[in-house]
Amino acid sequence: MNEHIFGTIKRQWGYNHTNLTGLEKVNGEHSLIMLVYNIKRTINILGVPDLIAKLRNWKSPYKTKVLLFLKRTYITLFRAWIKNQLDYYNLKISIA
Repeated sequence: MNEHIFGTIKRQWGYNHTNLTGLEKVNGEHSLIMLVYNIKRTINILGVPDLIAKLRNWKSPYKTKVLLFLKRTYITLFRAWIKNQLDYYNLKISIA
């Protein structure tokens, strides 16, 4: 029973159409609207202090995966930047 969600977003919030074009952009806009709806609903049910407490105590199974991904991405980008700097200044140093 999720029709009330779309009714709330459409009638009470005034989102009758998307502001963006293209499937990827519209999906992103719709995802943000749904995120805001869920946060507002959670605040109405729990209240702000309880929501903040639950978020602080939440043990995310994704946190380590995201941090590992960000670390790998940072290292890859940093190595590429160093290589670019070495090439720019014509320095001959090997990067492992």
